[in-house]
Amino acid sequence: MKVFLTIIGLILFNILFSQNPQALSLENCRAEAVKNYPLTKQLELYSSSSDLELVNIKKNYLPNIEINGQASYQSEVTEIPINMPGVKIPSLSKDWYKITMNVNQMIFDANLTKTQKEINQADLLINKQNVEIELYKLKERVNSVFFSIILLKEKSKLLDVFKDEIQEKLSNVRSGVNNGVLLSSEENVLKAELLKIEQQVTEVETSLSSLVKVLSQLTSIDISINTELLLPKIQITPDLLFNNRLEYRLLDLHKQKIQSLKEIVNINTRPKIFGFGQLGYGRPGLNMLSDNFDTYYIIGAKLSWSPWDWKKSENQNKILDIQSDIIESQKETYDKNFSISLETAMAEIVKFKKLIQKDQEIIDLRKQISKTASARFDNGVISSTDLITELNTETQAKLNLQTHILQLIQAKINVLAIIGEL
Repeated sequence: MKVFLTIIGLILFNILFSQNPQALSLENCRAEAVKNYPLTKQLELYSSSSDLELVNIKKNYLPNIEINGQASYQSEVTEIPINMPGVKIPSLSKDWYKITMNVNQMIFDANLTKTQKEINQADLLINKQNVEIELYKLKERVNSVFFSIILLKEKSKLLDVFKDEIQEKLSNVRSGVNNGVLLSSEENVLKAELLKIEQQVTEVETSLSSLVKVLSQLTSIDISINTELLLPKIQITPDLLFNNRLEYRLLDLHKQKIQSLKEIVNINTRPKIFGFGQLGYGRPGLNMLSDNFDTYYIIGAKLSWSPWDWKKSENQNKILDIQSDIIESQKETYDKNFSISLETAMAEIVKFKKLIQKDQEIIDLRKQISKTASARFDNGVISSTDLITELNTETQAKLNLQTHILQLIQAKINVLAIIGEL
């Protein structure tokens, strides 16, 4: 009995759940799309790569240890041409052997390591910014699909209402035709219009089904046609209207990297100080007059400096300055296009607000016209064709209102997209 009740409970739960489809907001759809997009993984991968590179850069100040071995044979060796009675000066062997361990320690690198860290950080931010730009395009695509689905749903609702009105009139006309009051042509006109509506419904349902699948794939959410999509509430305030686009920030990052690259060029012309040591074993050792195997060591410091590079550094700095000027030119171009796009988008908001005001007035008038036309049709004053024309016009007016409402919201979102606040 308990098992039976449990099964019944699960069935009822599934029924209730299916009757109450989940509601999705645009923000949730965008967030899930970004979360599940394969490109998002690159953000973590770039961070891991940068961390490893940073570890290597920090090792610049660790000693560099190198082990070398050498065996050689030479045709002559150094000899001392002195012959003295009772004195025997040994001669060196012609086969020489040595194995050494060399240690080099950076003492002063003229801020090379510090600047390399800055370049590594700049590369990380640039790579991440490029990924964010691609993800931003994904958000804009989700916006487009989201609103297209809502618009098709509104169109579907209006077609259902229109279809019910035509079916009601068709039932009345069919009765009149059967009683010999109306001609069969009036019935055929309504039948043809009903078929036309069914065609439109099929087109809407097909497009709606396709777009729902696209949104489901983009977000990795199980979305159905019955899933409710919630319209966002957006307020555009003057304090938001400044350029915060990711592409604009990317240009700034490139300029910062150029400054670090210029610093590297300058560092290469500065002196650097190293400490070094060598521990060796071989024949001969440091005592060239000994023909025995011996150990030895050498320690010291050295200075490395290239004060003259035939103006290579100067030319490299000029190249980097030109690249910086190019980026500055891109920013100026971007600023100009940003101002034009923002002004156009704000004008669209004003336009749709005015259209919505007129839409409501038009619908009120069209309802009265359709009501009058319906009464005149019932009294045999106008034909089915005339009635359909008026009903079609009213339906189109309602669709225009819903379209303009959605377009107003889209226009506001477009402003957010332009300023980089999606």
